[in-house]
Amino acid sequence: MEFSIEPEAWDSLSAADDSGYSEGSYSLHSVQSSIYNYEMENGRTYHAYHAGKYHVPNDDGEQERMDLSYHSMRLSIENKPFHAPLESPTDILDVGTGTGIWAMDVADEFPAASVIGFDLSPIQPTFVPPNLQFEILDADERWEYGSSRFDLVHTRFMNGFSIKSWPHFYREAWKCLKPGGWVENQEFDCVVLSDDNTIPTDSKLSEWVTLWNEGMGMMGMTGRIDPEKMASAMREAGFVNVKIKPYKMPIGPWPKDPRLKEAGVYGLVALLDGMQGLSMKVFVNFLGWSVEQLEVYLAEVRKELKRGHMHSYWPNFVIIGQKPSETN
Repeated sequence: MEFSIEPEAWDSLSAADDSGYSEGSYSLHSVQSSIYNYEMENGRTYHAYHAGKYHVPNDDGEQERMDLSYHSMRLSIENKPFHAPLESPTDILDVGTGTGIWAMDVADEFPAASVIGFDLSPIQPTFVPPNLQFEILDADERWEYGSSRFDLVHTRFMNGFSIKSWPHFYREAWKCLKPGGWVENQEFDCVVLSDDNTIPTDSKLSEWVTLWNEGMGMMGMTGRIDPEKMASAMREAGFVNVKIKPYKMPIGPWPKDPRLKEAGVYGLVALLDGMQGLSMKVFVNFLGWSVEQLEVYLAEVRKELKRGHMHSYWPNFVIIGQKPSETN
């Protein structure tokens, strides 16, 4: 399905207590205090549990980027928490929960549901909805949830640098889903595009994305996704009713549509503020740049982004599949 976002001219970017919450609890590996002994490198902190696996920081700056990116993604996919056709799910699993923002939103929207989010880093808030629990777990390992437990298994922004094997992921999701339950991936492809050729051939943003993907490849990872391959892996795991929904996540407030304009503002701020954290290990440890070289280069990329002349976006996708019901 092909579609375009109608742009609107813009000149500059302008910037602008919860009751019923309880103290969150951690289980599984959370009792091990060593998971809080974060690694420090070049002024950024990184997860300690399975240290070195995920090359993006887990500090306050990165958590802000993750939350901004979440809002950009949600707005770009019709402002829905999930697309699986579930009216009243009772058990929900969020894989790679990050700051826990999606899990908290879903726990609020479905107060009768039990929601679990797991991640490598225990960075989630202390006060959360009472029906939400966070756990420490590696998605590439065996999940410890038994069988036929959840109505929905969800991911967001996992790509190929958080999930090493989508076939493994779908096998684990299959095991812990109830018959008739759904798996849903909300993912973006790390390539910057424009439908009206407003990204120049010498774009610093495009160059940065290319270099970043090159560095990720040196680590045996990728920021790229192939939704057709993911859908095929879903089917091979036994899922039916598999669907791919393509979307576009704008970078900057250039769209005319108010919802997408807001998505673009969140996306731009997330990129401007989060670019250093995304780049540090990739460029310094694998591409061989100095920290000083990187900082100067990122300043050039940010300068280009702030000009507002590019109608750029990230391709993103919602991919869903259903575990057949016992009657089928």
